[in-house]
Amino acid sequence: MLADLFAKRLVIVSGKGGVGKTVVSSALGLLARERGKRVLLVKMDDQGRTAQLFGTEPLSGRVSTLRDGISAINLDPVTIAADYLQRQLRVRRLVRHVVNSRLFQNWFRVSPAIKEMICLGKVLSLVEETSWWRKAPVYDLVIFDAPATGHGLGLLKLPEQASKLLLGPMRTGALAVGALLRDATRTALLLVTIPEEMPVNETIHFYEAARGLDMPLAGVVLNQAAPRRFEVDDPDALAQDLTPEVLTQAAATLFAERASEVPPEAFRAAARASCQRRALTERYASELEQAVDLPRVEVPFVFTESFGTAELERVASHLREVIAASEAAR
Repeated sequence: MLADLFAKRLVIVSGKGGVGKTVVSSALGLLARERGKRVLLVKMDDQGRTAQLFGTEPLSGRVSTLRDGISAINLDPVTIAADYLQRQLRVRRLVRHVVNSRLFQNWFRVSPAIKEMICLGKVLSLVEETSWWRKAPVYDLVIFDAPATGHGLGLLKLPEQASKLLLGPMRTGALAVGALLRDATRTALLLVTIPEEMPVNETIHFYEAARGLDMPLAGVVLNQAAPRRFEVDDPDALAQDLTPEVLTQAAATLFAERASEVPPEAFRAAARASCQRRALTERYASELEQAVDLPRVEVPFVFTESFGTAELERVASHLREVIAASEAAR
C-alpha cells in the first residue's frame, strides 16, 4: 500500500489534528527521496513543526530546501494571490498596491473559501510545474499535509462547489483541481489516525465522505500504536513478582539499563499501562478494519520528551520495514 504512493504525483495526508500527519508525511518524504524522487512537502499553517523535524529554519510562503532532494513550502494565500496578480497584471508596483489595499484585505478576511481555493490552485501548479529546459516535472512527488479532517474535508469538497459558482479562469482552475483530486493515476489520499475514540470516529466519517467524492483512497496509518510487550494481554494476570525476565524482548530492551534500579511495583504499573494501551490499540484497529475498507499500517508510539529529527528517522525506518515486507510478499 505505502509503496504504491511513490508512483503518484500527489499524495494527500489527512487526519484529525494531533494524530501525527506532519510526521507521517515527512517520513514518506524521506523514503521517497531514498527512491530517487524529488519531493516537495506542502503545508498549510505549519507553525514550525516541519522545521523542528528537519532541524531547519521555519517554512515560508516560498519553496525552501530541507535536505538534498526534499523541499517544502508553507502555503500563504496572500503570497499566492500576489503571484497570480503579478502574472496577470505584469506590473509589480501595481500588484503591491492592490494586495496592500484595504479592499483586498477585507475581501480576503471575509472569503475563506477563496483563500482555500487559491491554495488548492497552488498545489495543482506545483504538481504540474516543469523545468523550462527539459520540460520534466520539477517535483516527482508532492506530499500535501492537509488541514485537520473537519477542515480538510471541506477543502476537498471545495473545487466542485467552486466550479458551480465561479466564472472564467477561476472556474477553469477549480475544475482542474477537482480533476486532479479524483485522478487515481496521479493522486492518492492517505488517512492518519491514533487509537483513540474521537480520531478514529473522524477517520471513519472522513473515509465515508471521501468515497462519496470519488477520492482515490490509499490506506490508513494507525499512528502511536502500542506494541505487544508481554506474553499475556490481561494486566491482572501478570505475576506479582514481575521482573525483567518476563518481559518480551522489546520491553527488556526498554528497561535493560535500569532494570536493577526499578522496584517491582514500578514494573507492574508499567506493565499494566502497557497492556491497557495495547488493548485500546487492538480495539480501535478492529473498529477501523470493520468500517474502513482500506489497507492499514500501524506505526508504534515513540517514547520521547521531544520529537525531532532522530524520532522522525525512527518512524521512517519503521515504514521502510513495512514497505520492504509488503514488496517481498508480492
